[in-house]
Amino acid sequence: MSQQRVVVFGGGGGASIVLQALPKHIQKTAVIAVTDTGRSTGVARHIGGDMPAPGDIRSTIASTARDERMAQLLQHRFGPDGMAPLEGMALGNLMLAALYRELGSFTQAVATLARMADTSATVLPVSEASSQLCARLIDGTDCVGEVAVRTPRKAAISYCRLEPVVRALPEVIQAIHDANVIVIGPGSFYTTIHAVLLPEGVRTALIETPAHVVFVVNTTTQTGQTEHLDSVGHVSHLVSLLGSGVIDTVILNTSPPSVTQRERLTQAGLQPLTATDVECATIQQMGVRVIAASICETGNVTRELWNKQDTLRHDPVLLRAVFSALFPA
Repeated sequence: MSQQRVVVFGGGGGASIVLQALPKHIQKTAVIAVTDTGRSTGVARHIGGDMPAPGDIRSTIASTARDERMAQLLQHRFGPDGMAPLEGMALGNLMLAALYRELGSFTQAVATLARMADTSATVLPVSEASSQLCARLIDGTDCVGEVAVRTPRKAAISYCRLEPVVRALPEVIQAIHDANVIVIGPGSFYTTIHAVLLPEGVRTALIETPAHVVFVVNTTTQTGQTEHLDSVGHVSHLVSLLGSGVIDTVILNTSPPSVTQRERLTQAGLQPLTATDVECATIQQMGVRVIAASICETGNVTRELWNKQDTLRHDPVLLRAVFSALFPA
């Protein structure tokens, strides 16, 4: 039996968790969003000369690096001491910017840094071209740039687009066609999941591929993006983007947050997405298989995410148990 190939679509956090959860015998490819305009990433994009966003790429390379020292260096952030413009800058973002300037290709820069880190997965930017994520709100307002798209206290998002429109990397399209299984998410619903699926060629390839397509739904809402959506809403919006029949299986979390977790979420304006029997039945009526399981992290961990919300994450060990049914040894 040939080795199974799994392609993971997402950003630095969610994709990294899925890659950790996948069995070791599987050939893994991570396709990563490149439209982030956050603090460190935004500065690095400018240094690189309008290159695609490096932040999620850097995080994915670090999380899959076999070289532990390199992983630490990639994630190292400069503190307030020293040059003020470098405060908060991740070293890995600077390395990608330097490689981009030296090589003239973001794809080659990513591949070079991945070799240096000795990654356990192939890491691909979804596109070689620089683009901005934009959103049209239900009140007709336009939001330009990833930071604006995720800004809280605005009308609900109607749809997202890229400006300019860019084509997906040919290697990404080939990976989709060659895959046995494709995993989408978890991750910020618009600024990561939509962003990584919008480049031209991705959605057509997902329609054409014989691979089994899995959507891992988030464990919480996100202010500025999905405060208006429950689990069913997440699935139906993704079905609208990709088309009916593309998503084969949805994975939902069933474990409610602890009291402390719920209090932290409420303070941040977040709500847990804990699947109910009614939600599962509704999604199944869309023609999508539902796997509902306890896959959320426990404990009361808080993280510094550089102006991004700290949601509850999936537990890679619990998620691996779910994946074991999809990936026989």
